[in-house]
Amino acid sequence: MDFSAFLLLHVMLTMGYFLVNRRRKPRLHVVTENIIVFAIPFFGILLMMGYRLGCYLLDLGAGRQPEIEKETVAFFRGTQLAEDIIPLNDAFLVDDVQKKRHYFTDAIKQAIVDNENILQMAMHDRDKEIAYYAVALLTARMEKLENELFARETVIVSGEGEENIPLLEEYSQMLKNYLEQKKFIDHVTYRKKQGDYIGVLDYLKKMCPDKLEYYTEEIEQLLLTENFAEAEIVCAELKEHFPQCEESCMMYIKLYQAWRKPQKLQQKIRELKACPIELSQAALMAIRYWDKEINRGAGVHG
Repeated sequence: MDFSAFLLLHVMLTMGYFLVNRRRKPRLHVVTENIIVFAIPFFGILLMMGYRLGCYLLDLGAGRQPEIEKETVAFFRGTQLAEDIIPLNDAFLVDDVQKKRHYFTDAIKQAIVDNENILQMAMHDRDKEIAYYAVALLTARMEKLENELFARETVIVSGEGEENIPLLEEYSQMLKNYLEQKKFIDHVTYRKKQGDYIGVLDYLKKMCPDKLEYYTEEIEQLLLTENFAEAEIVCAELKEHFPQCEESCMMYIKLYQAWRKPQKLQQKIRELKACPIELSQAALMAIRYWDKEINRGAGVHG
């Protein structure tokens, strides 16, 4: 057999293998096998037939093919998010002024900005429009809170809510939220509302003597106003009603630290150590801290 006849027979066998194989296997497999058949005359087709026979006998074709898996629908898709959605806190890192303004102003219009830190960042942004929106939103919130406070105060002053403990509790929480916005309140108004808050806490403490949070919150506010003598009285009341509670000693420690009374502070540290209950991590840290300070002071004076 001359070379041309040999080549023609080889091409015909390759084409026949291709036609038989193309409908039974994925396209990539068909092309790969035919390259092998064409590259190795006669022995290539024997090799592939042996391969096909081995796969049949060993049942190697039972698994799913990659192309089939690709076409199946995934069951768990997760939440589909738009590509242009980013955390608002990261919007201030965007260099494009127009995009940054778009992110923030859209959030303002939809009233979804609740984080005060984000609003304060926006107030100092170089973009005047963003700063304007942030100031406008904070101003509107403060006005709304002040109107709500005034409405509650009107009811309480009229006598209708004087004995209404849930109303007073709600009013005290509103005052607390209002005082947390100290940066946006003038000094005179802040001091007045702080005095109102202390007065409401004192009244709630007397009406609900079993609620520890009224004592501790009143003491915290009295320390902020540097009314140490009154804070000491409330600490004594706290100790009387909650003698086995670590807060009784912890509030005394805060008081005498702020009041700068080291001897009384050391006495309360010793009482906290002798407390028969299991102490919290904060109490243990306070003990370790003040023990170091006391030992350091003793070393200096020694």
